[in-house]
Amino acid sequence: MERLEVDERPNPMIVVLATVFLIVSWIWDLFIALSRWILGLVPWLALRKRAIAFINKLPIFIVVIIYGIPFLIVEPLKAVLVWLMATGHFLFGLISLIILQTFGLSLLALVFDLTRERLLTLKWFAWCYDKALVFHHYADHLLAPYKEAAKQKLRAARQWAHEWLVGHGLAKRREQPKARIDARP
Repeated sequence: MERLEVDERPNPMIVVLATVFLIVSWIWDLFIALSRWILGLVPWLALRKRAIAFINKLPIFIVVIIYGIPFLIVEPLKAVLVWLMATGHFLFGLISLIILQTFGLSLLALVFDLTRERLLTLKWFAWCYDKALVFHHYADHLLAPYKEAAKQKLRAARQWAHEWLVGHGLAKRREQPKARIDARP
């Protein structure tokens, strides 16, 4: 896998693109986990294993069509919802579009989970997948300092908020953990 180098001062557009890419990636991972949790209510592992075995027997063009089904469901409905927003039903159209996008992304994540092995046998798909992984690692590396800075700011804000609440009698002071005395000699 290729490695992309991070310059000292990255282009702001690259940072924005990397941020959007990672957010979509995190949402993707969340939807896969959520789909697996929901499907955990049914015997998902056995069902998944049987579905993958069935998919692996299908011709590759059928597998590509199966992977495209979420697009075929979501894209025409997006046009309808954009039309609704343009004709004065903006809030309804926007909320519906967000729900549809969420459904479509979660369905795509589920279908990809089932078809990944077979799709990666296609050279062009494996190449695209590899490039997406390379960019994912690059984006992760590029945004690592920003993520760490944001975590530090969040910790400081939480500490300040807790101290403010304690100062106003709205929360109790956190007790420091007592030192453990190990009984071993």
